[in-house]
Amino acid sequence: MLRLLLTAAIALVGLLMFGCKSGRSVLAVSELPNYDTRSPDHLLFLNFRIYGKPGGNERVELAGASVANGRMKNLAYPVHFPVQIKAIPRYSTSASEREMVFEHPLHRSVEVSDPSGHMRREEMRANEGTLMIRMPLDPGLNRLELFSVTPERGSVKIYTLSFN
Repeated sequence: MLRLLLTAAIALVGLLMFGCKSGRSVLAVSELPNYDTRSPDHLLFLNFRIYGKPGGNERVELAGASVANGRMKNLAYPVHFPVQIKAIPRYSTSASEREMVFEHPLHRSVEVSDPSGHMRREEMRANEGTLMIRMPLDPGLNRLELFSVTPERGSVKIYTLSFN
């Protein structure tokens, strides 16, 4: 009986660890639409579908990707809500890895008006959402890692996109 209980406990722990594994996929940038080998500067547009619950329980899928020619303007918006998605590009060279912070599409703060005409912030939760990331396509870019950031669990890796 003890042997059966031990086997069941090991199987349960294995299933729980399998559920916590972050997703990953590979993207061949040179095969994307609008990729021009003659252009010195490229912008990469990535669309991710995110569903589940924030805090490391999300499932992430790459929904679409495209490339454009040109340089990127710094249009980063500050994120004040504590539940966030952090994206960190990783390079094979010694390029600086600047993290990008986005509102979490499943748990965010929105402005709503009440019947008295005052504006207030409310938390909005969803089961599914999309995240669009715009970033320069620098030489040496190996992968992009996505992290779910919550006050309860801290930063948890939820997805890795490798580049060819």
